[in-house]
Amino acid sequence: MRTDNSVVNRVISDFREKFQKYVGKPLLEGILLRDLSNFRIGGPADYFFEARTAVDLRAAVRAARESGLPHYVMGGGFNLLFDDAGFRGLLIKLGLRGIDLLGTGDGRIRAAAGEPIGDIVEFSAARGFEGFEFLAGIPGTVGGAVFGNVGAFGRAIGDFLEEALLLGADGAEFRVGRDFFEFGYRHSKLKARHDLLLEAVFGLKPGNREAIQSKISEYLALREGKHPPPETAYAGSFFKNPVGPDGTKTAAGYLLEQAGARGRRVGGAAVSACHCNFLVNENNATARDVLALAVELKTRVRAKFGIDLEEEVIFLPAAGPRY
Repeated sequence: MRTDNSVVNRVISDFREKFQKYVGKPLLEGILLRDLSNFRIGGPADYFFEARTAVDLRAAVRAARESGLPHYVMGGGFNLLFDDAGFRGLLIKLGLRGIDLLGTGDGRIRAAAGEPIGDIVEFSAARGFEGFEFLAGIPGTVGGAVFGNVGAFGRAIGDFLEEALLLGADGAEFRVGRDFFEFGYRHSKLKARHDLLLEAVFGLKPGNREAIQSKISEYLALREGKHPPPETAYAGSFFKNPVGPDGTKTAAGYLLEQAGARGRRVGGAAVSACHCNFLVNENNATARDVLALAVELKTRVRAKFGIDLEEEVIFLPAAGPRY
């Protein structure tokens, strides 16, 4: 036990020294992760840092990697379920911001990874470029959206990505085209790699401003009718819609409804009254409550339909992600 503690202490000491050397900015300790997640669940993280520049991000990641301290880079925290035990390492919030038009204003928009999705919807609509209307009302950041190829109403953000700037595991920046990401339903290649998105360039097309705003209002109304109130503590759709061999999708909410999910609860976690694919933190739920409820729901769907639901929400264990 003494040897283990000694190793941990050396790692922590080495990390703190390297962080100050490479980053030279305040490092927060013991911050409660429930305050960083829309689920409002999660214990304390050993260390927390918000990287507002690519330089700071690269330096913070380098400090963690060189010292052997687990680290995780998060976006807006809307699709994350943190561990009740917190996180034993460095949690980095991607705070890179900025949006601008490239070229002569033909619809190519560059956005930093930490930019809220709502901002790029507003930015493009105000300039009369159509394509991003389907993203209206979706929370999160550009980085998280590209990571999970976020979509709605039959479209996905990967459909519009042209190129991106990434930070590789070796600390070097490199540019890639759309094909690099191998986009699929709620999937990108970033889920299997240690590369981090710094910025993305999207290609939209000129449209009618009034028509664009009308479409945005239409999508917002549709989402409002299906989603819990904004103040609800939840993480959006908990499960992905299963995709059949022929490529057709079946709504996970429908499968859950038919399998008797409505009204089910474990501890403080419950199935939302408005949609069975939303699990909500109804009464001081723990991550254990949510995970146990998810297992019960998956078991019900498997028993009734022979289909294995796959989580869309990401659970971050205290010990770090399992790659």
